[in-house]
Formats: sequence, structure tokens, C-alpha cells
Amino acid sequence: MKLLISSVWLSALWLLTPDSIFNRDSSQPTAIPVIAGYEKTLRFNVYTFKVSATDSGAMRDVSVKAYRGAALLTNFRMHIDGAVVGAEVADLDKNRFPELYLYSTSDGSGSFGRVYGWQFLPERKADIQPENWFKKLDGYMGHDSLWTERDVLCRKFPVYNAGDVNAKPTGGARMLRYRLRPAGQSFVLVADSTTQQSVGR
Repeated sequence: MKLLISSVWLSALWLLTPDSIFNRDSSQPTAIPVIAGYEKTLRFNVYTFKVSATDSGAMRDVSVKAYRGAALLTNFRMHIDGAVVGAEVADLDKNRFPELYLYSTSDGSGSFGRVYGWQFLPERKADIQPENWFKKLDGYMGHDSLWTERDVLCRKFPVYNAGDVNAKPTGGARMLRYRLRPAGQSFVLVADSTTQQSVGR
């Protein structure tokens, strides 16, 4: 798939290939390598993403490297709550630029899911935040399943009725579908629809 890239951007790629294009200050110290417990390489057209994360501690260290061809676009680290359980690239808003999504689950019996995301535009990396992710949901006690499908991010979880124990929900399953929307200089995932029906995954 061919992307329309400005001549300025192409010049930046040529001049800055050895270093980060999004992080242009080469005086910044090199990030300390993460001792990986989770590792995954993902590709989207000419883009490559390398994700690694530690596998212990309540807060895990995550390292993300993003390339366009051989050019390093950005190399950043962050702390996340719980363990990284998945990573995907997608183009939910169909603008031909990739989005990277990381999924984590909290420690303990609840296994509460969370999503972290970024969109990689020609000139910058834009944050993606889920809207109202932690709002109270009837019957919700964690155990999220997360994935992208065509133009939505899907979130499925079992529904607990009053008196249910953690290991035995009796209320079926609920699906939330999130669509990507611009929000100033960043993006948000907005809940689109819900269903009480179980969905195979």
C-alpha cells in the first residue's frame, strides 16, 4: 500500500535514518534494555514495531521501538499496570497510518484488562486513550478479552450476577466495541455498541 509522504518527510527520513526521527535530540541517554518476559514483532506495510516487557512486579517496564523501513521513528519506555498479554497493529480509522495497541491484565483474581495505544503519523506519535474505560459496568468483575477486528477494538468480558463467585459467572458475556476518534492532538477510543451475547474468540 503506497503512502503519500511529503518531500520534507522523505528528506527527514534520509537525514535521520541512524537516529530516532520522532525523538531528534541525540543527546538523550539510550534507554536501558528491558529484561523481557513478553516480546513481539509486528508489521504494518513498511512499518515494524518491536515490543518487549518485563514479566514480574506489579508495574511492568515496557519498551517499544517503531521503524519505518530501516529508519527508527521512536524508541520509548513506560510503566504499565500488570502484565502485557498482547499487542496488535491496526488502522481503525482507515487513514493508512498504523496504530499500535498493547493489552495488559492486572494481577490477582480479577484480571482487569487495559489498553494502551499510539498512532504513528508522518510527523509525530499521537496517544490513544480509551474513553470511560473504568466507568462502572453492571456485572463487570474483570476477565477482559481484547482484540481488534476490522475498524473496531473489541472488549469482551463475562457478566456476574449477584452472588456469583469469581470463577463462575452466570450472566453470559458482554461485548463493547470501540471506534477511534480524533481528540485534538490525540485520539480516543469511544464505545460504540454493546451486546449481552457471547462472542467466540
